[in-house]
Amino acid sequence: MSKGSRSIAPLFVAILVFFLDVPVGSASVMGGSDLEIIEEFVEPDSILPPLICDGVICPEKEPSPNFSPIDSRPAVMEHGWWDNFWSDEDSNGFDDRLQLIVSGERESVSKTTIMGEDGRFTVAIIVHYSWHPGNSDINALRSVISAHGWDAEGSWFMVMDHLDSIVLDHVPVSSLIEIWQLDGVVLVEEQNVIVPYLDRATKGSKVRESGVYDEALRGLGYHGSGKVIAILDTGVDNEHFSLDDFSDRNKDNSNEPDDIEDPKWVGGCDATGIGQSGCNDEDPDDGDGHGTHVAGIALGTGDSRRVNQGYSPGSYLVDVKVMEDYGGGNSQSILAGIQWVINNRDRDWGNNASSKGIHVVSMSFGRASSAVGDSNEDGTSAEASLVNQASENGLVCVSAIGNDGANNVNSVGSADTSITVGWLDDQNSIDRSDDSISPNSNYGPRADDDDGDSWDEMKPWVVAPGSNINSAQHAESSGIIPGSEVNRASDDYTQLSGSSMSTPAVAGLVAIMLEIAEARNMAFMNEEPPGIERYEAIRGFLASGSEFRNEWTVDGSFEENTWNTRYGFGIIDGGEVAKSMLGYAGDGNVNGPEPPQLGNWVDIERPAEFSWLIEGETYNLRGHINENGEENGTIEEVRATIEMEYKEADQPKSKVILVNWTNPTGIVNWTLPFSVPKLPDEFTDVMVTGKVAAMNDIGRWSNNTEFEFPVGKLNLTLEGPSGTSDLEGSVTVFGEFQSVGNATVQWRLDSEEWQVGATYHDGYWGNEDLEGQEHSRYSLNDEGGSNPAWRGHAYCAHMFRYHQVKWDDQGGRIADCPETDGDGGENHGWKEWSFDIDTTRYKDDEYRLSVRVISAVGVISEEIRRVVNFDNIEPMPDLQFVSKSISVQEFGIPMPEAFSNTFLEVRATIRNTGDKAASDVGITLEEDGERRDEYVIANIDSGEYVEVVLYWNPLKHGELFLTITLDPLGSITELDENNNYLSGTFTVLERPPGIDLAIRSGAVSAVTVASPIPRPDESSVIQARVDNLGSQDAMGISGTLEIMTGRGWELVSNSTIPLILGGAHSIISFPYVPNKTGPLELRISVIPDEGNDNDWSNNVRIKTLLVDSTTLTGPRDAELSPGETPVEVVSLGYDDGDDLLISEKEGSLFMYKLSPTKTLVECNNVIEERWAGEISVIGTEDGYAHIVWTRRFLGPNWFLMQTVSYSTIDSSCRMTPTQDLMPGIPLSDGKYWGIDMDLREGEILVSGYHRDIFSGGSLEEITDIFILYAETPLSSSDWFLNPSIIQDIDADPSHKDPLSVEFGFEEQAHILYQTIRNDTTGKDRLGVWYSHGEIRQETWSYRKAVGDEAALPELTVLVDGEEEKLVSLWREGDPQNSELVVHVTDSSFRLEEGMESRISARGLAGIGVVESERGIQVLFDRVGPSGPQVEYGLIDIDGGWVGLSDMIVEGQFNSMDRSEENRETLIIIYSSGGWQIRTLVDDGDSKRSGGLSDQIRSSLGLDQGSFEILLIGVSFSILLLGIVALVTLSSQGIRWIGRRRIVDGESSVVMEDEVVDIVHESDLMIGSELVEMVEEEIYTEDGVDSGSAKRKSRRERRGVASESMEDGMEFAVEIPGLPDSNEKTAPELVGGEKVCPECGSRFRIDFGITVTKCPVCDSRVYV
Repeated sequence: MSKGSRSIAPLFVAILVFFLDVPVGSASVMGGSDLEIIEEFVEPDSILPPLICDGVICPEKEPSPNFSPIDSRPAVMEHGWWDNFWSDEDSNGFDDRLQLIVSGERESVSKTTIMGEDGRFTVAIIVHYSWHPGNSDINALRSVISAHGWDAEGSWFMVMDHLDSIVLDHVPVSSLIEIWQLDGVVLVEEQNVIVPYLDRATKGSKVRESGVYDEALRGLGYHGSGKVIAILDTGVDNEHFSLDDFSDRNKDNSNEPDDIEDPKWVGGCDATGIGQSGCNDEDPDDGDGHGTHVAGIALGTGDSRRVNQGYSPGSYLVDVKVMEDYGGGNSQSILAGIQWVINNRDRDWGNNASSKGIHVVSMSFGRASSAVGDSNEDGTSAEASLVNQASENGLVCVSAIGNDGANNVNSVGSADTSITVGWLDDQNSIDRSDDSISPNSNYGPRADDDDGDSWDEMKPWVVAPGSNINSAQHAESSGIIPGSEVNRASDDYTQLSGSSMSTPAVAGLVAIMLEIAEARNMAFMNEEPPGIERYEAIRGFLASGSEFRNEWTVDGSFEENTWNTRYGFGIIDGGEVAKSMLGYAGDGNVNGPEPPQLGNWVDIERPAEFSWLIEGETYNLRGHINENGEENGTIEEVRATIEMEYKEADQPKSKVILVNWTNPTGIVNWTLPFSVPKLPDEFTDVMVTGKVAAMNDIGRWSNNTEFEFPVGKLNLTLEGPSGTSDLEGSVTVFGEFQSVGNATVQWRLDSEEWQVGATYHDGYWGNEDLEGQEHSRYSLNDEGGSNPAWRGHAYCAHMFRYHQVKWDDQGGRIADCPETDGDGGENHGWKEWSFDIDTTRYKDDEYRLSVRVISAVGVISEEIRRVVNFDNIEPMPDLQFVSKSISVQEFGIPMPEAFSNTFLEVRATIRNTGDKAASDVGITLEEDGERRDEYVIANIDSGEYVEVVLYWNPLKHGELFLTITLDPLGSITELDENNNYLSGTFTVLERPPGIDLAIRSGAVSAVTVASPIPRPDESSVIQARVDNLGSQDAMGISGTLEIMTGRGWELVSNSTIPLILGGAHSIISFPYVPNKTGPLELRISVIPDEGNDNDWSNNVRIKTLLVDSTTLTGPRDAELSPGETPVEVVSLGYDDGDDLLISEKEGSLFMYKLSPTKTLVECNNVIEERWAGEISVIGTEDGYAHIVWTRRFLGPNWFLMQTVSYSTIDSSCRMTPTQDLMPGIPLSDGKYWGIDMDLREGEILVSGYHRDIFSGGSLEEITDIFILYAETPLSSSDWFLNPSIIQDIDADPSHKDPLSVEFGFEEQAHILYQTIRNDTTGKDRLGVWYSHGEIRQETWSYRKAVGDEAALPELTVLVDGEEEKLVSLWREGDPQNSELVVHVTDSSFRLEEGMESRISARGLAGIGVVESERGIQVLFDRVGPSGPQVEYGLIDIDGGWVGLSDMIVEGQFNSMDRSEENRETLIIIYSSGGWQIRTLVDDGDSKRSGGLSDQIRSSLGLDQGSFEILLIGVSFSILLLGIVALVTLSSQGIRWIGRRRIVDGESSVVMEDEVVDIVHESDLMIGSELVEMVEEEIYTEDGVDSGSAKRKSRRERRGVASESMEDGMEFAVEIPGLPDSNEKTAPELVGGEKVCPECGSRFRIDFGITVTKCPVCDSRVYV
């Protein structure tokens, strides 16, 4: 480049920068903070920040619109309710919490928040209208939020049925004011963040009988039977043996509810699905455990042991999942769940007649603590309003008050009509005298809503036991083996505490109360449709039936009610509730009416006289005071009794009292419930008699009014099919029945509609019998006349018994049923029934067959269920999709949308549910009906799951319809061909018009001839992938490479790309020779020839490369068996072939030796056959690997236990005996996970997480971090254990990342670990925390939050004297936007200057760190533009730099280890569809000298083993060549000796001193430049002179001349007697001395020598 052009170039670049806004010379990293971030709740100022519209304060909005759109509906809620909304201090219809968000003083706390287009986190809101919103309101709202970037895909948008509201999330903050300004909007409310707040407890509440309290509800025969409780929680694992069936006969927890004869679960829904709006009908699982525990308290049977029974074991379960598996969520899920419950309050669940609708709602959750304003609500939130609507629809809602220990009543618990429950500590005893309120229980009253009704503010209403309640435990996913089936709950129980446990106790009690109310036919149960009366009545009975103690203070502000702010109306008392509802005192028995009795004052209404009753059923004897009673003064008392008469075989008739004389409920209209017991078949002629009398105000009793009722039986047996063998064709179902009047046998499969199988008639039944008709046995009356009650048959004829009519002597007829039938058998009314089922009409599968019988009086028998298997077709596969939707991903990362011409993966999971394997399964992917990809799976076994991955490159844009088809040609015969399709839409964005060149993150790399790591002083090529995101082709792309120097950015190279097609990419390359080791910060810029680009910001990429004297070797395939995965690689010592690889398959740990060529040699032994998923391994230079892992074993009573174990392994795969380090813990009671280890000479440090529900004897779930220490341990007893060095952290075992533990200075240790944090935002997310302390310290108090939304913590501690340097790495952010964070700090986690790095690492899944003499080597993976790639970096503490990073190979990182002796780092990666072993070889400077061989080996890019093989080969070749050369030279020497004519004797030449004289100035002058170099010649007989003497003479002269010239002088050498050149003169022999005729030198020779050479000038001298 000319000087002129060089001078213009900077000006030209500056102009481009100015006009194109290209950033130059700017590279910065965000500084770290020394402060721990702590959540700080700040009360809002009394004056909220105003709402700003177009730069000015928004005008006030009309709070009560006077008009409504045509398509709207009348309001559901009372007009003006929003005026007193609890979180609207300025009454502007804008939630104060949202007002602070709009002003920037607060951030969103939504559990579903995402980053909006306005750069703010989105909010979840509820938009309330003055009317019920119609389509125009919906469209207007959608239009506003869409204009601000709201995307319907994956977002919640739900129009409420029972509120005048729309619930939505992902709402941009920038749209809130426009939403508020919409017509009809009266309030914009922020959704609340919702969090979840038995044996002895049920007995102490006097619900279950005990030896302490006799009066118990369940002792009266009430169990909540026929009542349905909806559990709104985190889901319920209803396969638990306490929640699966009523009889507790089911022993298989893999059975679905339809497979169980008497299931408790009848229905449910899930309101927590991502992007859904509403509640989807399904059976949701419990990933948290809270919901299962709550359900067990409310209605658990306690399994077959019946110990841990819930309050209402006879009730049915409806499971409504409203909280996520992490135990929380937004209120949108709560609203959807409650709305679903209201809409299904009368639903027929298809189970049986007694499980219809929903009666009780249990809600153990509330709003998380608010960062704004008062947490005590006034019942105006959306959740509270919807609870009120539920109560208006006949549901009884029970809610938890919360566990803050504060005056905080919120969310559903603040609703006017919620029965809010406080947390009572029953001291783990049945005795109630020591019960007291828990100090953690919230208290009342609720904030006043100014409606004048103080009853609404009385929260809590009652209190119930909530401490250490033992109830059902959910099935925690162990996650031991990837892809394993989800665990299922069985018969495990756990103890939890809180108002969450108190609430289901009251819900169960309420279910029993409703059963009593129905049995007694109380008026509030007869409302049609059911309304608020049920809640009001139950609330009253609870208040009057709870125990209120005299020592409690009474809050006088509540109408002098005996209500306390902490205890409410008192402690629930089942016995007192029974007294209140059943209307008796003491034992309930009173004397009968006293004589004299006159008149008939009482009428019996129901049951009708002589109508049939059925054994085992409950009835109400109901009546009223008639006109005669009203005319006889005021009736003050009614008494009634129920008697039963029966005849036993060969015995006279007997009578029993079912209900002794007692006072029924009510006087003018009275009701007395009673139950007819089941009797043996031998008991016949059963009649029930009801008697009732009344007493007036003068103490006179009326006569008894008596009704008689015949009693029949209703029973069914199922004798076939047995269910033990498969069924095919037409199958006869048969059994026997007992019934009254007629019998209709019905059947169904699973939960389908009932079908009539067979109908039978007794031959006598008529409509009159249904209304009640007396049947006399004798045709004549007492006077001998015709008996009007004679029907020609007896009652027993209606029971299908063998019936006879005989004549007597008086001419009358007698109707009777003898004890035996016509064939001599027992005459108990059992009749056979049967019908046929055509199994060919159904798919081959397993079904639950149910049968029942309905009598003529409408009573339905209990179902009999049997599991049967239809198998009409030969074994065949059945392929179906397990996935509910198609997942579109880019390099493993799910994508919500993508540009056209992007290579994507389309994934789904399929399963073969048939009974035969499927071979050669074709799978196709279609886009809008056109095939895009296909492949064939060779085999899918029966029951096997397979993940399908197809590849798709969409070339058009829009909402594209994708379909994955199994067996598209129909070549596989399946049981069901209709489930082979899975489809969905995916948004493909149009590439923008024009050119958009982009250098994406991860697109820059460097290569040399031998390695992808640039090396100092070696030529390398720096290259970048350039994508054209636009649709127009880019021509003539110019690129520049700049390097950051002390003077700023310096241009070092230019390059060009001729063409990049629209939507395509190309590589631009720059040659460069780095001159030093360390981080190289560079900048690559590209500019299209046209000079136009849609987005100039992505045309420049600043990247730090690492220049390092390290070489990556070629790959070696790790040949593992199918399904086997590497776990760790371990370097042992200096010798090759001593390294180990540890792998996992099907829960077992295996070992392999690595040969010198890095091939795998399987060891004979197995490390562990019951691996629990955690491992840490460290190799040492003395040839041993220290290994710590978690393992499972069978403990006492066959419990599956877990522990942490330790051993060592040598290079020959030999293991030392296993040492178990931690106490064995049942998997149901806790878990060890996340373990890590560090070594320091002979010392070992181990740490990990320990979750234990029995910690400290509190029986509460606690997670601690333990630490173990030993020095050269020989047994388990040599270890020091601190089980809780860091106490009570919020860690989740589902997050598998291990913590990182390191030795520090002397007794110090350091730990980097994960736990949940919710500071700054209130949103729970995973964070990284740092702690340190002394190893033997009891607990570590120092903790610091250092990483947010973080995972994969790695810690290295370097100790130099007393100084500690910490090198910490972790991942931050979600997979789509993750970053690798590096901090170098001191032990207080204060950053070292310039030692922080944060780089984009999308899809980061693994981080590896090893120490080397040159620094800390780092390997990690990320997803780059071309897919997953592994990158290498180095952290040099002494040099003060962090060098990240070089892309070294495409693939995913697995593990690494280093041998400092060999200066090699072993790496395991997954690349090109398989596992590979590669090596990083160091050949640069280190703190010790490296040999020449190491440098040669490194420069060749060879590991030690490969280099030694090469060295052996080269040495052998050299040896072979040496032998050949030696043989050749030897033969030539022999020939030369044979030709010699002159034999040189051994002689010695002695030089004389000063044999050369210095000549005078007049003599010949010789300069050094005149010297001529002459080749050496060998003297022979022909007299040819050698030039060696001349050369030696000239060398001497040059030496003298040189010395003289150094002094600035010239000199001459006199050569005396210089002869003619052709003359040969023999010198005179003088005493053995000779004089050279050429140079005159004198020298001594031995006698006998005839010729020699002058030692000075090399001339021949003849003797």
